[in-house]
Amino acid sequence: MVIWREIEAIINTESILNGETVLEEDVLMGKTRTNKRPPVWEMVKKAVESMNGEASYKEIKDYIWQHYGEVKERTINCQIIICSVNQKSRVYYPANRKPRNCNTKYDFLYTLGNGRVKLYNPEEHGAWGIVEEGDRLVVKRVDGIELEEKPATRKSGRKKSAAVSETPLPTKKVGEEPSYVSGSFPQVREVLYNNLALVGKNLRIYTDPSGRQGFEYPTEVGIIDILATDPHNRLTVMEFAEEVTPEVLSRLLGCMGWVRRNLTPGKDVKGMIFTNHIEENMLLSISQVPGIEVYQLKMSLEVNKMSA
Repeated sequence: MVIWREIEAIINTESILNGETVLEEDVLMGKTRTNKRPPVWEMVKKAVESMNGEASYKEIKDYIWQHYGEVKERTINCQIIICSVNQKSRVYYPANRKPRNCNTKYDFLYTLGNGRVKLYNPEEHGAWGIVEEGDRLVVKRVDGIELEEKPATRKSGRKKSAAVSETPLPTKKVGEEPSYVSGSFPQVREVLYNNLALVGKNLRIYTDPSGRQGFEYPTEVGIIDILATDPHNRLTVMEFAEEVTPEVLSRLLGCMGWVRRNLTPGKDVKGMIFTNHIEENMLLSISQVPGIEVYQLKMSLEVNKMSA
């Protein structure tokens, strides 16, 4: 039986850097610095260079924390994915959303598998690129091919990831009940990532043997928004979508299948969809799929005046 629940959380505007709007692409490429530290992608590069050009995710993170202090683990993970020329899931990040040859300053890693990377060498690893095939982008070898850089026309049905919600935010007057808004899904994921108890008191973020955490977890079939586990090591795939469509359900089932095959053979995998809206016919369809729950999101915006 499908479960339709409401999840309420608060996005606090105090997290905005220096009162400025922060674009998702700037966050992913480590450009929202408020000090003189280098961007995170440069930290990653220096870490690999210091280890003779090859390192594990864990070794990279340990180096960064030792030399630069606190940096969010999932930010480091994202940077490694973004900068790896043969990492299939890199195309889901804003920095890699157009066709091009992998010859920029962000194309310096080559994924070896099992949580290890090395410095990219075209003579050793071949020429790689981001190529538009039909309505999607793919990562592939492009030896001898010069790609034309142009905006990609993607129709994959993947949810939007704008830094600011396109829906006008309703205002709240003193003494009124909070107005519910359709929040920007990157922030929504962040809230749930840090408050999994809103969904299940025993859930925690999954960490794989390489040390990579289950936030925007890359797979061969797409990125899992949040991958969680419980005390019995049962995995849960969490998908966030502004509206539940057949494509969203198909993507979730694909990720659940990948997790069952690669991470937890022989065990059931649970699925959760977090959304603002779902049609009755889709809710009925999902009710026939075992192991999937649907949660309605209600986000309230709290604004606090700050003083020095």
